[in-house]
Amino acid sequence: MVSYHFGWNDPAPKTGKRLRPMLLLASSHLFGGNPQELIPAAVAMEVLHNYTLVHDDIEDEGETRHGRVCLWRQYGLAQSLNTGDFLSTMAHDIFFEVEPFVKPGDFKRAYAVFRQASLGVLRGQYMDIHFEDESNVSVDDYLEMIHLKTSCLISASIRIGAILAGADETVDAILAEIGDHAGLAFQIQDDYLGIWGDTIATGKSNLTDLITRKKTYPILLGLSCCPSFKTAWDANAQVTPELARHMAELLSNCSVDESTIEAVFYHLKQIRERQKSLPLGEETKNDYLWSLMNSAFSPTFGVSSKSAQ
Repeated sequence: MVSYHFGWNDPAPKTGKRLRPMLLLASSHLFGGNPQELIPAAVAMEVLHNYTLVHDDIEDEGETRHGRVCLWRQYGLAQSLNTGDFLSTMAHDIFFEVEPFVKPGDFKRAYAVFRQASLGVLRGQYMDIHFEDESNVSVDDYLEMIHLKTSCLISASIRIGAILAGADETVDAILAEIGDHAGLAFQIQDDYLGIWGDTIATGKSNLTDLITRKKTYPILLGLSCCPSFKTAWDANAQVTPELARHMAELLSNCSVDESTIEAVFYHLKQIRERQKSLPLGEETKNDYLWSLMNSAFSPTFGVSSKSAQ
């Protein structure tokens, strides 16, 4: 079941971006660590992330993952829950494989970040499920939720790599802010693509979020500032594909699409600003981390060519 979820036996598997482990290894390299020695920590982060995906698909009643039938649809609810629990436990075991290669104090700090990120994702998932039945969810409520559900693991990945390489608490605080903004930008981008994305580029429908009445960033923004959209939302407990297209137009007429794009670039700009404070010396090193993070925003984000300076 683990092999099926990761697509190891598929002739041409569609996998995720592996963004979190790449960020961890890149961060360790920037601060003088040996990425080869820290691979167990990177693997642990990816395994932890995939545990959350297995459970998220169950809780959201998702049908597919990476272009295939998702695990719980293939093997059933009980076995998929068990597999998710297995991956969660394995992630912690794998993380400990890095302990012999780093200083004890650095390992202790890094593992504390790993544990707290694990708990943060669970808190964020609770909020996400809770919001489904809540009629009054604000944009600020949503941002708090995605900070936990999405930013936690991205921030932890960047921080852990640096901590294991010996980075001090001042650097760690800067990296925590960079990771938070990266997670927020990543999720808000995904929400934009969930309504206005190119279905060929993204590989998924741009009507699903509206049809399922999922409370995403642009939808909550529309409910707060677009009366015509709010009227249509409140009046239709069931949303057809035709109505979803009309509701997307209502959001665009209120410039919610542009506001959502602006929110993504606001967070990208914050990343750029905070990277300037990192004691890296060479500009090429600073650009390396930025290029890796920015790769998560292209090519699927149609406006990613805009400057985030």
